[in-house]
Amino acid sequence: FSLSLRPLLFLSLPPSPSLSFSPYLSRVLGLLGQCTKVVKRFDIMDHTATLTKYVFFRKAISRSGLQHLAPVHKPMPPIANGPSKEIRTSVDWTETAVNGDHLWLETSCSGELCYLGEDTCVLKTAKSAPRRKCAACKIVVHTACIEQLDKINFRCKPTFREGGSRCLRDNMLRHHWVHRRRQEGKCRQCGKSFQQKFFHSKEIVAISCSWCKQAFHNKVTCFQLHHIEEPCSLGAHAGVIVPPSWIIKVRKPQSSFKNSTRRKKRTSFKRRTSKKGTDESKWRPFMLKPLPSPLMKPVLVFVNPKSGGNQGTKVLQMFMWILNPRQVFDLSQGGLRELYRKVPNLRILACGGDGTVGWILSALDELGMTPHPPVAVLPLGTGNDLARTLNWGGGYTDEPVSKVLCQVEDGSVVQLDRWNLQVERSPAQPEEGTQKLPLNVFNNYFSLGFDAHVTLEFHESREANPEKFNSRFRNKMFYAGAAFSDFLQRSSRDLSKHVRVVCDGTDLTPKIQEQKFQCIVFLNIPRYCAGTMPWGNTGDHRDFEPQRHDDGCIEVIGFTLSSLAALQVGGHGERLHQCREVTLTTFKTIAVQVDGEPCRLAPSTLRISLRNQANMVQKSKRRTSVPLLNDPHAVPERLRLRVNRISLQDYDRLQFDKERLRDISIAVGIVVVRGDCDLETCRLYIDRLQEVRTHTDECRGLPRPGSAHRLSPNWSFLDSTSVERFYRIDKAQEHLHYVTEICQEEVFILDHDGLAAGPATGMPDLVVEPNSGVCSCVCVFRGDTALHKAAYQKHHAVCRLLMDSGASLIKTNFKGKTPVEQALNAGDQELASYLTSKQLPTTVSHEDLETAV
Repeated sequence: FSLSLRPLLFLSLPPSPSLSFSPYLSRVLGLLGQCTKVVKRFDIMDHTATLTKYVFFRKAISRSGLQHLAPVHKPMPPIANGPSKEIRTSVDWTETAVNGDHLWLETSCSGELCYLGEDTCVLKTAKSAPRRKCAACKIVVHTACIEQLDKINFRCKPTFREGGSRCLRDNMLRHHWVHRRRQEGKCRQCGKSFQQKFFHSKEIVAISCSWCKQAFHNKVTCFQLHHIEEPCSLGAHAGVIVPPSWIIKVRKPQSSFKNSTRRKKRTSFKRRTSKKGTDESKWRPFMLKPLPSPLMKPVLVFVNPKSGGNQGTKVLQMFMWILNPRQVFDLSQGGLRELYRKVPNLRILACGGDGTVGWILSALDELGMTPHPPVAVLPLGTGNDLARTLNWGGGYTDEPVSKVLCQVEDGSVVQLDRWNLQVERSPAQPEEGTQKLPLNVFNNYFSLGFDAHVTLEFHESREANPEKFNSRFRNKMFYAGAAFSDFLQRSSRDLSKHVRVVCDGTDLTPKIQEQKFQCIVFLNIPRYCAGTMPWGNTGDHRDFEPQRHDDGCIEVIGFTLSSLAALQVGGHGERLHQCREVTLTTFKTIAVQVDGEPCRLAPSTLRISLRNQANMVQKSKRRTSVPLLNDPHAVPERLRLRVNRISLQDYDRLQFDKERLRDISIAVGIVVVRGDCDLETCRLYIDRLQEVRTHTDECRGLPRPGSAHRLSPNWSFLDSTSVERFYRIDKAQEHLHYVTEICQEEVFILDHDGLAAGPATGMPDLVVEPNSGVCSCVCVFRGDTALHKAAYQKHHAVCRLLMDSGASLIKTNFKGKTPVEQALNAGDQELASYLTSKQLPTTVSHEDLETAV
């Protein structure tokens, strides 16, 4: 009896004595009871079947890696000098790669307990010992305890499969279950939230999968035995994840002694043997066998860790946690893998600045991938003009990367023109300068003159003293100082005398010399110089077509110093030409820049011609149209929203506590908008709310509200619909989001410059006409009606909505100006003509809707 029961006593028992409700303990005790009954009945056959079931259960536990907290029979010797095994920090693509290797990164979370627990950890008393965190499965262990993970056979989630494994069961992807002492979200089984501890607790509260992110309570009623062996679906991002079954590790071919003997006897095998030797020289450790599916859009992520300060490193870790680490690449350690050359429906996400995007597009040209996989952009740089053009915004804030992956998957594919730059040395006398440009292909722009000279000075100073340029604020201050110094020296004042520009056979030199341009830009995309629009976005110029980045034409623009300064306030340069080919001749050494890379170019002749068109991913709106009337989820016609302000200090301190942030938020006012209003339009209403409130306080005799009660010009919307926390929305992406997507009854805004304060007094309402959705306030600031303000700011869409709601065109402000005169003063002839055509007698009956104060 004792001999037959002994094998059952050495099974993997519960993780910890404190976990009395562990599923494994309950299973083991239950099966032990069954075995006792079996022995009492002397039913040897049933006892053998039960023992077989137990052995299967033990193997399942071993494969899942959940036996790592089992009681240790023999204490393991402590390690004093750290692990002797090399700590891997990046993915191994060599023939020595081991499936399930952890990717250890340095972490500052010294307060977290070691994953091994008290029974296995070799540094139980060393609370301040250095720790490492795995980027793929998010476990934290002491650096000295890394070797213990191998001894207890706890591996990371698999990233490939062995080539010799032909069994379908071995190639099936299973869950990678990991114990968690902290877990966000709710249990998959019971739907209840996980208990969160204020301090780091030793108790294991959840068991979650590193692939699909399913999480269960560490209870027998929630996590059951069948969860261990069931296949994993890869979760919500299964359509963009490269499954480990696609990536195969190939064994290196070896020539056997038998083949070598045959080569000596038979000459007919010489050709075959030499061919095999050629294959061995081209052998690679990994190969890819994708399974094409219209629902699969695998995404390769390339991260430039140098972009955006420390943002690149954090983004790299977040993508390794969600995706297969073998589809996430650090550009500082390697480039594009030829392994993914023939993957169907492949998409690429470039995390960095515009230079990172250009490097990736050039790498795709070198690999000869046809067609080019579409490239999306996660802006981590400073300018990000290409990212702004494709609706990805001017910079990454703290948006969840899971949301970014959904946007990459759902984005539309557009074309981007790319241009060749060919340089021929001038036969003139040699001067100082280079004959080679930093880049021979550009995607954004090529410029020469004042802006290139300032960029070159900044670049040379940073190369000479890199330690002085470790702050973005210092960089901006130096850039401004260099621009002012160049302005005083007037180094580019004679640019027009030393260049000759021919566009599609048309010589533009006389016009350039007449206008005395100090900067010439050849622009491919609408954005330039961190978001400005030098070509202009109005239709007042009838000689040219609207600017596009896929029409095969390049725009030539000339700037004086005054027009360059006006760019930052909505101005534009002098439109010179739209052409398909440019010949530029310089007669002296001139500063030029190619997509932000400057140099001094010696006298030469440059030819700009179309190279090709690259596929890019453009971010699109989630909801492209308003639902039908019979739709149960239809958007209401009007929304009454309470506007609440949160200071930047409170947001940084309590960003993970949504309820606390709601409580300390300050009420600004109430706005009423249309149900299909986007954030860009809602921003106009909120700004208008501030003006109305200021005038209301003045009418009541109250003092002018201070900075604590007013919004600063620098504020952004917050997405309050997420479960975990509030997320900032980039201002450049506000036209892509609807109000109903980020809030319900209250809209929260983040004031970057404001101070934390108590609730504000006085909450004026912005009354919106039901049929127009236009703000029509009774109290108007400085005698200007809403139409006066919209005409002066050249908001065509707002003016049309105001006219449809019956706004008055004959009402004057304190200066005696009508809305038509305001449009003329703003220089918008097209808007003035439109308002003049709408000046009918019927509008007088609606004059009472707007009253100038």
